[in-house]
Amino acid sequence: MCQTGVLIGSVQDAKSKTPLELATVSILGQDSTLITYKLSDKDGRFLLEKLPVKKRLIVSVTYTGYLGHYAAIQLEPGKRDTLNVLLAFNNKDTNAVVVTTTVPIRMNGDTLEINPGAFKLKQDAVVEEVLNQVSGITIWSDGSITVNGKKVSNLLVDGKPFLGSTDTRVATQNLPKSAIDKIQLYQEYDRSNISQVAQPQDSLLTMNIKLKESSKKGFFGKAGAGYGTTDRAEADLSLQVYNKTSSGGIGGGFNNINKNIGNLQEMLQNNTYRNYNPNLYNVGRFGASGINKNYSIGGLFTHSFIETANSRQNNRVAITYNKSGTDTYTTDVNLQNRTTINNPQFIRDDGVQNNKGDRHDVTINYVKTNSYNDNLNVNGAINTSNDKGNSTRFTEVRDSANRLQSTNSSVSLQQRQTHNESLNLNFAKSDREDPIKGFTVQFDARQGKSVSDRDVKSVFQSFVDANKNTSYNRHYTTDNNSKNIGGSIDYLGFKRLLLGRYNLFGINLNFTQRLNYNSQSDDNQVTDFDSTVKRYIINSRISNVNKRELFEYTPSLSLSKNFNKYSDVYYRSVNIQLRLIDEFKTDNNSSTIVQRNLDRSFQFFRYEGNINYNYTKQRKYYYYVSAGYSKNFQYAPVDQLYTVVDDINVYDTRVGNAFLQNRINHTFSLNSNFNTQKPEAIYSVNGSVGGSYTRSLNPVVDSTINDPSGRRISYHTNADKSSNLNLNYNFNISRKVKKNNLQLMYDGRFNTYSSPNYIDRVYNISETRSLYNNLTFQFSLSSLLVLTIGESFQYYNTRQTAAGLTSFKNSNNTTRLGAVLNYPKNFTFSSTLDRVGNSNLDKPTNLWNAFASYRFMKQQGELKFSAMDILKQYRNITNSVSSYGTTTRITNGLQQYFLLTFSYYPRKFGKT
Repeated sequence: MCQTGVLIGSVQDAKSKTPLELATVSILGQDSTLITYKLSDKDGRFLLEKLPVKKRLIVSVTYTGYLGHYAAIQLEPGKRDTLNVLLAFNNKDTNAVVVTTTVPIRMNGDTLEINPGAFKLKQDAVVEEVLNQVSGITIWSDGSITVNGKKVSNLLVDGKPFLGSTDTRVATQNLPKSAIDKIQLYQEYDRSNISQVAQPQDSLLTMNIKLKESSKKGFFGKAGAGYGTTDRAEADLSLQVYNKTSSGGIGGGFNNINKNIGNLQEMLQNNTYRNYNPNLYNVGRFGASGINKNYSIGGLFTHSFIETANSRQNNRVAITYNKSGTDTYTTDVNLQNRTTINNPQFIRDDGVQNNKGDRHDVTINYVKTNSYNDNLNVNGAINTSNDKGNSTRFTEVRDSANRLQSTNSSVSLQQRQTHNESLNLNFAKSDREDPIKGFTVQFDARQGKSVSDRDVKSVFQSFVDANKNTSYNRHYTTDNNSKNIGGSIDYLGFKRLLLGRYNLFGINLNFTQRLNYNSQSDDNQVTDFDSTVKRYIINSRISNVNKRELFEYTPSLSLSKNFNKYSDVYYRSVNIQLRLIDEFKTDNNSSTIVQRNLDRSFQFFRYEGNINYNYTKQRKYYYYVSAGYSKNFQYAPVDQLYTVVDDINVYDTRVGNAFLQNRINHTFSLNSNFNTQKPEAIYSVNGSVGGSYTRSLNPVVDSTINDPSGRRISYHTNADKSSNLNLNYNFNISRKVKKNNLQLMYDGRFNTYSSPNYIDRVYNISETRSLYNNLTFQFSLSSLLVLTIGESFQYYNTRQTAAGLTSFKNSNNTTRLGAVLNYPKNFTFSSTLDRVGNSNLDKPTNLWNAFASYRFMKQQGELKFSAMDILKQYRNITNSVSSYGTTTRITNGLQQYFLLTFSYYPRKFGKT
């Protein structure tokens, strides 16, 4: 510190001597390059530390509406210099002012404006690199952005979503600093709450990137191809063009390294020009099951019918088309510990599967708004798919002494075609002057059709009772048609219509009505091969034609009350809501199976409520807490009452129960989040905790009968009660040290489920628990070096309360190390090391990947070498848990390979 200088001071109005909060104080070098800057606090004071000494510096003090102050200083080591500035109001012709310095950041009304031109960066720097220079702004490793701890919810370019994408990285990692006029940050009302009383927790932090007039048209993209050992290959293409009103893009790709390219948005976000926080795991996925050949090709077009940079006014359409497909080859081994009375069973299930599929998707989205008082949103989609595959499976069951109890082998061939269409319309309008005109209308319609064929050959052999040996050669044909039409109207003027100008103690009333019609028909034809006559014979016991029609009418009344309190330093609000709901349901099921012909009607009166509290201390911190309760009902569907029993499923046969009662759910929820909002704070902190607890009365559970050979039959029945607890939590903290950044990210979830059941006619309570925790630490040394270390842990446990039943548990943990070195110039070296431990393995396995890339052709060409699974140790192993035991699954996947890739980045902003 003794080798640097310190400047303290204050900024005041020259006439009234009133402190000027949020004045921009900038320190520039002799060549006018920005060294550092600060905004003055509420008392007009500022403190700038670690400044160069014995050098001529320029101090720039600016404030909107005032004449700027400029002064030359030279600091001495270990001393504090003081500068008190009086700014005069600017009442002169602003056109006569000559700007000699660039203000890096300033407040313009309630909008924070960042000037990229004030930051000295390399020529090809993108928006993300500019934001990393700004105090209080953090770019997290997943690409999300927080400002003083609060997450940026919307990112716009000239007031519109860039290329129709909701992913911030498409703009921040592609647009160059040279094309940006300024970056704006402001609070914007959440349109999902249109016509309702605005609450601070409902407002969204929006970032708007305003392009220079000369850069309001351009293009950028990527084309790459790579080939490696063991015939591993990948290729990708993306090209995006835009102007003031329209934009378009194409994308495509192919790979056989298990890399996701399922849709156009994935391709656009994974092929950005510059990634300051490189996602080292956006490569071939070693954790994916099987070997997957993926391909995808698609395009998008967006058009705005008006030229405006005002995000409140929209009239735009976005159309996308995507064709994707997979060819998957998977071998898997499933090892299951199954709970039975005094006779635990160990099941090994081996399978080989080959599946091919392709899919077409077309979507259209139209948005029209004139202000915050209206909103029209129309979404339409059409998708078709064609899938076919084959599989073989062999299952064996052993007892606790490792004696073979039974085996089952099966071979299946299947194909399926689907076609789906959907339309969704939302329109909301409010009028504060005449509330009786406020309403929200929602309409949706869907229809679908699917046709499938499946051939299954199965042979079951029991070593306990040979009389139970069975074999099948069965063919299934299924034709399904579905249709759903629904809509709702929320009348926001109900209170004014009912009570006139009577305020009802400030209580708001909303009356909502929803109608929904659903129809689903199935034609299931099952035939068995008769070896005597050498042909397939209809199986009348399983074959059936079924049609279900459900009509729902749901009126509801919502009451809400707000309590708000303001001051110069804080804002506090409480919102209480109560909703009364009456559900009328008519459920008609007609079937060729006589007992499945049902005509039922239900009426359920239920209620729900919540209380929200939020507190904001200006320029300090913000927290929000919400607690809620809801009650709802569920009735048993026909497939639980009168199940069509297919005895080919020897290890999991299910039987219905015609006397099932309605289920009642009581759900309690609690959510909270916190973030700092102190621009000058050393650390930026945000976190959240959320969870729910559901207690169910009369839940539908299983009564399971296991025989010694491993066959299992489960009967649906009601229990008295069950409970389910879910928790999720995260905590993030970052600190900037000059141009360096430290990030600590923690997230986790916990689930516990307790449910009665019957196992081999013995009453039991199954308790299952799962725990996941993930901790990541990242250090960035400017843009030179990025180091990452992380640890994740998963634990599964199932416990049975009945005597004679065995409890099981398993766990796995992963330690992750990552490093990126951008040195020397134009070179990048990176590496990841994952150490994976599993309770079912004798020793951990290691996955070590390394990469080297070189940028050339004026940063538009890139040559990359990838060395994957250098130690050749990795295995795909996952754990899971259920009420009846734990399962470990081992599958085939990628093995060691090396890949050389060339990529070209075409890009141009402005001009022709």
